[in-house]
Amino acid sequence: MLERFKPKPEDATRVSVESLREVVSAIFEKMGVSGEDANEAADVLTMTDLRGVETHGVSNMLRAYVNQYNSGQVNPRPNWQIERETPGTAVINADLGLGIILGRRAMDIAIEKAKTVGVGIVTMNNSGHLGAVGHFSMHAAKNDMVGMCATAAGTGVLPTFAAEPRFGTNPISIAAPGNVEPPLLFDAATSQIAGNKFSLAKRVGSDLLPGWIADGEGTPIMEETPVPEEGWYGNLLPLGGTRENGSHKGYGFMLMVEVLGAFLSGSVPGMFDTENF
Repeated sequence: MLERFKPKPEDATRVSVESLREVVSAIFEKMGVSGEDANEAADVLTMTDLRGVETHGVSNMLRAYVNQYNSGQVNPRPNWQIERETPGTAVINADLGLGIILGRRAMDIAIEKAKTVGVGIVTMNNSGHLGAVGHFSMHAAKNDMVGMCATAAGTGVLPTFAAEPRFGTNPISIAAPGNVEPPLLFDAATSQIAGNKFSLAKRVGSDLLPGWIADGEGTPIMEETPVPEEGWYGNLLPLGGTRENGSHKGYGFMLMVEVLGAFLSGSVPGMFDTENF
């Protein structure tokens, strides 16, 4: 985690992992989530914090999930089901279940298919936020497989040279098991920064660096700037920031994730549905 996103030492509170996991699980159960699913959600959030990815951990995401349950955006008891299936593929309708809970189940199906036919590809539609996608790639690595996970994440990023957002932050991850060394894991948004870093920067009072967001006309802002009070999610720039620094590459990766995560799953792509989360 970059220093600019870390809270001041006097603002930090240290608790044991088990205590944090128990409290988070209890909060999810209060939202109507089953005990098993609550434990799964708590494990995802606490493990993400332990990896140092505070943008997708307890302090930054739990309140958002609670708000989504309270507003009816996500379903605490989804009747998720497999819509289409072949020996090596499956498409899951998540019934508005929270992605951080159903992500491992989707990967479990992919793992079982890979054990049978050599590869497993599973897509999921109609779900809530998937969280840190690397968590699910690592699940495959722990099962001695190479895992990939990506998600098309709404509409908040400007394509290169564009004035209107057409993609989400569209993170992608890959994990591979190690023999002697620890597993390999790469997990990153295809935008300049993950969207959750904005709320984190706002919490700790940090400015945004040059080339992270654009102005209302789509022109990259090339000096440090405070986090906007609102509207920042429509002004994110692709990885690279400017065309001179290679933003067309980030744009291309975003498009790739959109194809894999939205079109193949049957979801409405972010470029067509600004309410798709």
